[in-house]
Amino acid sequence: MGADPFTLIASGFTFFDVSFIAMASIVAALVMRRWSQITGAALIAYGVDVLLRFGLEYASAGDMPANFALQLAFTRMDMNGLAATIRPFLYFGTIAFLFGLKRRYTA
Repeated sequence: MGADPFTLIASGFTFFDVSFIAMASIVAALVMRRWSQITGAALIAYGVDVLLRFGLEYASAGDMPANFALQLAFTRMDMNGLAATIRPFLYFGTIAFLFGLKRRYTA
């Protein structure tokens, strides 16, 4: 029998992933001015996450060609497919929550 969904999701996130999601969401929520900007903010935060994942793979490998680093970055996302699928929605939800708090407690 396979693992339960919570274990599959939790195994797909490292401390760096969770801290980056939190920090990128804080920045995106602070930059937003209206609720209509949430889709763009979540897509930009997710895009930076994907590019950062590729950049770190490329920088840490030394003499690795760029196409191999890109393949390795996507392979690591595929190994934890459920977590990779949930990641954009996690950005969306976290940014919405933080922006709602900002709107509630500021003038």
